[in-house]
Amino acid sequence: MANTKIDEARAFLKRRGWLSGTPSRFADALLSRCQLRSAERGVAVYRIGAPCDGLYGVVLGGFAFEIAPYERGPNLAHFFRPGFWFGEAEIFDARLQIATIVATRDSTFVHLSLSELRGLIAEEPETWRWIGLLCGQHLILTLGVVDDQMLRDPGERITAILLRLADVRQADDPEDPHPEIDVTQSDLAQLANLSRAAVVSKLQALEHEGLIARSYGRVTLLDTGAMRSRIAISGE
Repeated sequence: MANTKIDEARAFLKRRGWLSGTPSRFADALLSRCQLRSAERGVAVYRIGAPCDGLYGVVLGGFAFEIAPYERGPNLAHFFRPGFWFGEAEIFDARLQIATIVATRDSTFVHLSLSELRGLIAEEPETWRWIGLLCGQHLILTLGVVDDQMLRDPGERITAILLRLADVRQADDPEDPHPEIDVTQSDLAQLANLSRAAVVSKLQALEHEGLIARSYGRVTLLDTGAMRSRIAISGE
């Protein structure tokens, strides 16, 4: 059973996210060195100030990405969904210990230790190229966050944030047509730089239009295409 689970995790991560854009041989070599792990809701798998210990890939569940680059925080900045990898920046600069990663529900992930990564690099020097690809993907994500924060209309800004947290900012996920994210109204207020009352009002409007559904601490996106279209039309 244990082998079946790790095999399923490896197959999933080969077709989703970062590794889906790398050569199959490299993905297999990397995943063969990973260990399957789990984290209960509320458990931090990485904390600000912790030493670099390799790469992580989300298989099931979700993780809050909380940052504290300056004097504030930690504050929620993003939500890691299945297929997302993290930990690569600290490989280049151990001083980049500015994030805490917390499971927002019972979750499963793979971990590639730093020693195993070094072994892979020794065997496959082109590994650096693919880690660079991951860095580039995260840079594009960061630029997208900045761009969406420039949306002047509060409703559009919240809509963009919800799409980004659900990893459907640009396109739908056929395997998850109605993505659910673990985010509170207070989280959204902080992310959108709005009052909690303003966020509640905008969420109520989106729910009334049938675009989202809300439950305690969670938001489900029901019509991601319509949500994206609303932002695109306003930008014309």
